[in-house]
Amino acid sequence: MSWKDSMNTVEKIWSVEGFLDHVNEILSDDKASIVGEVSELRKHPTGFYFSLKDNEGGSGILQCYLSPWKARSFGIDFEEGFLIKARGTPSIYKPRGSFSFVVEEVELVGEGSLKKAYELLKEKLEKEGLFVRKRELPQFITSIGVITSKTGAVIDDFRKNLKKLGFKVFLYDSRVEGAQAVPMIAAGVDYFNAASVNPVDILVIIRGGGSLEDLQAFNNELVARKIFSSHIPTLCGIGHDRDVPIASLVCDKAVSTPSMAAEMVNASWDGLFLDLPVAAHRLVSLFEVVIVREMNALEMFARPLASRFASVVEGIREKLENISTYLRAADPMRNLKLGYSVVFDGEGKVVKDVRFLKKGDTIKTKLYQGSVESEISRVDGE
Repeated sequence: MSWKDSMNTVEKIWSVEGFLDHVNEILSDDKASIVGEVSELRKHPTGFYFSLKDNEGGSGILQCYLSPWKARSFGIDFEEGFLIKARGTPSIYKPRGSFSFVVEEVELVGEGSLKKAYELLKEKLEKEGLFVRKRELPQFITSIGVITSKTGAVIDDFRKNLKKLGFKVFLYDSRVEGAQAVPMIAAGVDYFNAASVNPVDILVIIRGGGSLEDLQAFNNELVARKIFSSHIPTLCGIGHDRDVPIASLVCDKAVSTPSMAAEMVNASWDGLFLDLPVAAHRLVSLFEVVIVREMNALEMFARPLASRFASVVEGIREKLENISTYLRAADPMRNLKLGYSVVFDGEGKVVKDVRFLKKGDTIKTKLYQGSVESEISRVDGE
């Protein structure tokens, strides 16, 4: 650029506020994750104000701000001396012109900080009585709400160990590690407790084993209180080496692996399978007792009926005998056998009166054995 061109360049003049807004706009695109030790911590209704300093002998100091609602959503009550990883955006606070780091996510770092935070939270919740309530899991579980990641072996391990009893498994896909795991697990608990379309009998929260750092989401106050507030009985199957996760202390039932969680769900049907043969035998015995009792009652009821029936049958038998005697006496064949005969005219009608006959008519005479046909040569009247 020539000297003449530079003279023609128009210089942009900023106001202080405008320049700070411009700088903050540039800085807003430069998100960063910073590891440091918490110092000068002030917890105020308007937010958490603290510094991060290098924990390995460095001289850097970074002023940080964390909003109160963000702090509550993290579920971490960190203290001075804690080593944390803070993710956020650099910013200049215009009223003071001071540079600070606006924190959006927080994770504890290091065994010491994690252990201390674990003990502080455990003591706090234990004093509040959150570890005392233990509801029984329902019998004959059929529908299961599961909170875990849809990827990985955990959900497959859980499904594989469920017996073929017609279980319906509804999965809420959630991170189980990292800063995003806390709000996602909490949202999963809310989801199943608010579900009206597919209500579940039990809520199962599972993940594989890991270090204290890996399990931060399950040693979190927000997650712990969500589990405790669930109206659905909760079962946690979270792997751990030494310290039992806070989530497992708060839930109704806890086991150390997802496969053991599946076995506990299976066990809700054990009572039926163990008692069924005994119940069947008892049912058969009761049925036999009822049958014998009813048979005895029927016999007592039927005995007088049987006597009346026998009398009726005897009366009918006597009447039939009388009718039979009468029919035998009136049998025409009996009279024919005695020497009587029956005469039929030419049309086959029985002749009872000679007035209906005349000379030259043909008649047929029925005898006991056979018959004869003859022509009348003379008719004598009475």
